[in-house]
Amino acid sequence: MGWSDTWNDILSGGNSRWKITCDEAHKKALEHIERYVPAPAAASDDNGDAAVVSVFCPLAGDDPMVYNLWKRGYSVTTIDLVPAAVEAMRKQFAGEGSWTVTADDKGTATVWTHDSGRATLYVGDALQSRPELRNAFDGVYDKDSFGALGVEMRSGYCNRIAEYCKPGAKIYLEVKLKNKHEQVKDVGPPFSLKKEQLMEKNNYGASFEYVQSLGSVYDIAIPSAEQTGHVLSKKESD
Repeated sequence: MGWSDTWNDILSGGNSRWKITCDEAHKKALEHIERYVPAPAAASDDNGDAAVVSVFCPLAGDDPMVYNLWKRGYSVTTIDLVPAAVEAMRKQFAGEGSWTVTADDKGTATVWTHDSGRATLYVGDALQSRPELRNAFDGVYDKDSFGALGVEMRSGYCNRIAEYCKPGAKIYLEVKLKNKHEQVKDVGPPFSLKKEQLMEKNNYGASFEYVQSLGSVYDIAIPSAEQTGHVLSKKESD
């Protein structure tokens, strides 16, 4: 089953896979993000005005955390390959303004821009380099995105994330850790992951430093796995 078919099944009420719908879980994740990437109200520029704090959300689907971040004042940019998932994301902003749709410069993505100027939703390939996003983000919210990718795709994915992050940018990263990790780490998605896989030199280890393990961040309805959190920081120079 491809990603489009998967999303059609989810949106029609089928198996929700590893989506998180619990408000309490989102609250806990938001607390972790704000600890490492302070919300605009907690950051200020030289004039004392609230700073623009930009967060990239790759493979976001319709994750409610994107809307939650926007409501907290963050500038959010997402990318997902499935139009139905992005449409479901846009519906969360109902009554909060309007959207303008364009194509990117290369015609490889549809881009939805919110009239607040703080939400941009790409429909396209997350692994394709997009020059307009280079060095654009103060933080990354990666909820299971890395863990959804096969080994052969991880290096390219991490290269894109590094390309888009400012030096010192923080990644809040959630992945699954399954029971009997060593025996099942190659079975997925979602794949079972530890620091060792995340920080391999061809993955996040190429451009990021490991900041902290957050352990289990909230309960999930998968008895054989934990939802674990990790924080990474973009190196000042590669």
